[in-house]
Amino acid sequence: MKKLVGALGTAGVVLTLLVGPSATQQAVSAGVPKVAVSGTPAVGSDLEAVPATWGTTPDVRTYEWLRDGEGDVLSRAQDYVPSEADLGHTLVVVERVRFGATQDESSSTPVAIAGAAAPTAAPAPAPAPAIAPAVNQRRPTIKGTAKVGKKLSVRSKGRWVAPGHRFTYQWLRNGKPIKKASKTSYRLTTKDRRTKITLRVSAQRAGYPTVTARSSASKKVR
Repeated sequence: MKKLVGALGTAGVVLTLLVGPSATQQAVSAGVPKVAVSGTPAVGSDLEAVPATWGTTPDVRTYEWLRDGEGDVLSRAQDYVPSEADLGHTLVVVERVRFGATQDESSSTPVAIAGAAAPTAAPAPAPAPAIAPAVNQRRPTIKGTAKVGKKLSVRSKGRWVAPGHRFTYQWLRNGKPIKKASKTSYRLTTKDRRTKITLRVSAQRAGYPTVTARSSASKKVR
C-alpha cells in the first residue's frame, strides 16, 4: 500500500477504492443465487427449471438436467419429464449464465424421482333417475256417432311415457262416471240423450300415483 501511495498519491488510492469492481463483477461475486425445480418429481410429470434471480439480468441462460448430479446431460431444455430410468434417482438442473464475457452457474437442490401416480378411477356414472308417475303427452281420442243406440269406442288412448304401467278406461256422462262403462267401447242409451260423453284413461302401476287423462267431449247425444 505504501508503494501504491507513493506511485499514485493519496488521491489515486481513494479513487480506486471508490470505483471498486464493475457492476457485473459485483452481481457475480455477491453470492450465487439458486435455480429451483417446480413440478411434481415423479415419472411422467413435467418438471421446470425456475430461473435464479441474479443481480444483473444475464445476457444468456442455458440449462442442463443431470441424473444424480453427474453423467450425460439428459436435456438442455428448461423443462424435463422424468422417465422410468430416473425412478429412484435424483435430478439436478444446472443454470449457466453469461454477463458479457463473464460466466457463472447455479445448481438446484437434488429432487428424488418417485413412481408415476396411479391413475384415478373414473367415477361411476350416476344412476338414471327413476321415472315416477306416468306422464301423458297427448290426450285420448274417441270415435263414433253421438246417438242413442250407437257405440263410441277408443280411437287412441293418447301418448304416454309410462314404463310398466297398465291402462284402464272409464266413460263419463257430463263428467261423471257411468256405471259398468269401463271397457274400450260404450253403447249409448236413452240416459245419455242431451249429454256429452268423454273418456278417461288411467295409467296405473303399483307403488306409483295413478295418472289420468281425459278426451275431448263428444257432441250432445241425440
